[in-house]
Amino acid sequence: MKYRQAADAVSGSVETACAKPSTQDEILFPDMNQSISVFVLTGQSNSLGTTEDPQESDITPGMDPLDVRIPFFWSNRFSPTTDADAPVIGGSGGKIVSLCAQQGRKANTIIWGPEIAFGRGMTAAGAVPFLIVKASRNGGGNSFWLKGADDDHMYRHVVSTVLQALGGLPPTIKFNIAALLYVQGESDNEDEAAVAGDRLQSLAENLRNELPHATSMMVLVGGIAAPGTRRDIVRAKQVALSATDSSCLYIDTMDLQPLLYDNLHFNKSAKFEIGRRMCATWLKQNRSRK
Repeated sequence: MKYRQAADAVSGSVETACAKPSTQDEILFPDMNQSISVFVLTGQSNSLGTTEDPQESDITPGMDPLDVRIPFFWSNRFSPTTDADAPVIGGSGGKIVSLCAQQGRKANTIIWGPEIAFGRGMTAAGAVPFLIVKASRNGGGNSFWLKGADDDHMYRHVVSTVLQALGGLPPTIKFNIAALLYVQGESDNEDEAAVAGDRLQSLAENLRNELPHATSMMVLVGGIAAPGTRRDIVRAKQVALSATDSSCLYIDTMDLQPLLYDNLHFNKSAKFEIGRRMCATWLKQNRSRK
């Protein structure tokens, strides 16, 4: 199939704490005939997961014995990288690896976001098997995720990254793209904020149409918490979408605003909490479907 032959566009990947895929295949995919759910994480800096809190002495997500069993594929971008064909700043080398922190923009730095607590929570709850695919960026308005926009590099990057990840699955494994995990809006300008709900709905619809086995994809929105009038509009538009579109679930994070270490980025405990809330929302939604 075409998506299993997608070209590996990841270059310049770096060594991280991720387990080596060559030694972890039987742990990540113990049943080569299983069906898995795929969760796609995208958005800007709080999806990326900055680690620049000056009060945080340990910026790592710590070690959890569950991590080695959680399949993870990542390819992240940083401004000013906008060309979808240009090398990414950090990626998993075109391979599915174990859940881990990722290479930061500078040498010897790391980043990690809600994928850590989401993956650990899902595994602890027995909600396996699944694969997390992360394609996030350190900033930028929602126009970057709008297919057909003058600069839609993040839309193209999400599609490319998911196809690469699917191409890394053992060919006997079946999959469905279960949900889009979305944390974006802090950098939306006035025009982008006014259509934040419409843009998110368009993103979801385009991904359902373009990605394989994605027609039933849900959207879990990790609400932004940074203050400001434009951000209030983004929140309102995303909440309004969830009220009218049953495939979209909004997760409020305004109570975490005191945990923004620079009035914009979530600290370590807040990043864990967003991931836990995304996990709990998904598990509750799945229980209600049964």
